[in-house]
Amino acid sequence: MLTQEESRLITLTGPGTPAGALMRCYWHPVALSEELPLGGVPIPIKALGEELVLFRDERGHAGLLGLYCSHRCADLSYGRIEDGGLRCLYHGWLYDIDGRCLEQPAEPPESRYKDKIRHLAYPVIERAGLLLAYMGKDEPPLLPGYEFLNAAPAHLYLQKTYVECNYLQALEGDLDPAHLSYLHRSWQLRPLAARMVPGSGRSAAEARERAHRLRGPQLRDPRRRRRATLHPDQQFRHAQQGRGGRQRGADRRGLYVPLACADR
Repeated sequence: MLTQEESRLITLTGPGTPAGALMRCYWHPVALSEELPLGGVPIPIKALGEELVLFRDERGHAGLLGLYCSHRCADLSYGRIEDGGLRCLYHGWLYDIDGRCLEQPAEPPESRYKDKIRHLAYPVIERAGLLLAYMGKDEPPLLPGYEFLNAAPAHLYLQKTYVECNYLQALEGDLDPAHLSYLHRSWQLRPLAARMVPGSGRSAAEARERAHRLRGPQLRDPRRRRRATLHPDQQFRHAQQGRGGRQRGADRRGLYVPLACADR
C-alpha cells in the first residue's frame, strides 16, 4: 500500500506538483473539434488543475488561454470573438491565440502598454477531430504519429464521457485483470432488474441507466474503419483507437489527461 505522501506524489497534477510537471511534457486532448465550431462561443475548461478558456478565432485557429483576464480577472469565456482574437467583455482587452494583447481601448492611442502584456497561452493542435494542447514551459515536442490521428474523418468514431475518479484509478482499471470477471460480467447472465448492486439498494439496470446518462456526444459513421474515443472526466480524459469493421478484439490505445487536481 502507498503512504499518503506517495499517493499525493502521483495523483496530484496541478501546477507545481511533480506529477503535474511530468504530464506537462506531453500533448493532451482537451476537447472535441465539434465542440468548437467556427463562430462558436468560447468554452471554459479545466486541465491539469488549471482553469482555461478554449476559443476559435475568425480564421479558424484554436487557442487556449488562461480563463481570467490579465487586467481585472474577468472571465474570458464570456468574451467575444472579433478582430483577430478573444475580447474581454469588461474593458475590451483583445487577446490573440498566442496570448498577445492586441488592443486596450481605454489606453491613449500612443500607448504601448499592450505590448508589455503576455497572457497565459498554450499551443493547440487539431487532429482527427481532437483539439490537443501542450501545457509545458519548454518547446512543444512532436505530436506522436498514432495511426488514428491521421485517419480520414469518415473513418473516425468520437465519443466524450465524464467519469468521476482520479486518473490513476482509471489506469489501474486498465491494468487490473482481477476485476474483469466481476465488474464486466455479461449483463445477459440474469435480468438486470433482478441483479442488485451490493450496498446501494439499486439494481444493475438502474446503475447502467445512470452510466448512459453520463455519456456525452457521440459521432457515428457507418463507413468507419477506425475508431477514436475521448473520455473526458472530472479527473481525466481518455482517448482510444481501434480497428473496427469486421475485426474483433480492437487494438486500443489510451491517452489520459487529469482535469482537476483534487486531493483524494
